[in-house]
Amino acid sequence: MTVLPAPAARLANAAGDLTMVALDQRESLRTMMAGDAPVASVPDARLREFKAEATAALSPYASAVLLDRLYGLDTARPATLAPGCRLILAADELHQAPGEIVRDTGLDEQVTPELVASVGATALKLLVIWRAGGSVEARADLVGRFVDLCRRTGTVSLVEGIVRPADGETWTDQRARHEAILEAAAELSRLGADIYKAEVPGYVPGDLSRVEEQSRLLSKAIDIPWVVLSNGTRAAEFSDAVRLACLGGASGFLAGRAVWADTVREPSVATALRERSAARLRRLVEIVADARAQAADRQETSTETRKDATS
Repeated sequence: MTVLPAPAARLANAAGDLTMVALDQRESLRTMMAGDAPVASVPDARLREFKAEATAALSPYASAVLLDRLYGLDTARPATLAPGCRLILAADELHQAPGEIVRDTGLDEQVTPELVASVGATALKLLVIWRAGGSVEARADLVGRFVDLCRRTGTVSLVEGIVRPADGETWTDQRARHEAILEAAAELSRLGADIYKAEVPGYVPGDLSRVEEQSRLLSKAIDIPWVVLSNGTRAAEFSDAVRLACLGGASGFLAGRAVWADTVREPSVATALRERSAARLRRLVEIVADARAQAADRQETSTETRKDATS
């Protein structure tokens, strides 16, 4: 398989893969928990309890866990985080009204070098809402300030791009969305980050036929390791999407909803996390290892074929 460069390798498992769990959702998690009830009926304490239970259940099988300052952390490394699991701290401030999607992001000024040191974060993560026709300069400034924070704190920098159309929040043209995912990756990955986190390239609900091809294009467009996120992908299709993305060059995943979303309203959340979510995560880890090994074998065969052709 492709060996990860030094910064990204700090978040890899023993096999050299990036198999990471996202638990930094804030108002989105509250909305999931509310179901048909008013969003405001879900107290902050319930978010904190879920994140602690999920960290305890899933971190033994993850190479890293992503948590937020508001509901996932205090001022020290979480006691529920498994000893061998690295901590990624969300450094983004989400502009999101209760019950709605994230409209924009900024840099959380309360994620300071002192906080990063006290919680023992190995990496920081920044979400960027990439809008077609939006300001390239503004995005570069945001990512630049984030990367500078990572360099000052000695942490791995992970930038996530979520693409939106120029007008509105929902894509009606899937081809345009696929192109935007590639364009966003090319732009944001060149701003100094160590790892890029992308929506599954080429994915359409119910149709994974273009995922591997589009993943290859993304791999050619950027020079840093990249992983897929699960938001926007049907949970039942995420395993196959991860496999195809890794065949196309992805180094793994940083996933949340596809792993644990169906547990948040269970009578016993902790039991559901241990029995269902942990099993899913273990299977995803296996899928990444197998797919990346297969991709490496293909690359080696292709290289040998080219050598034979020129000899």
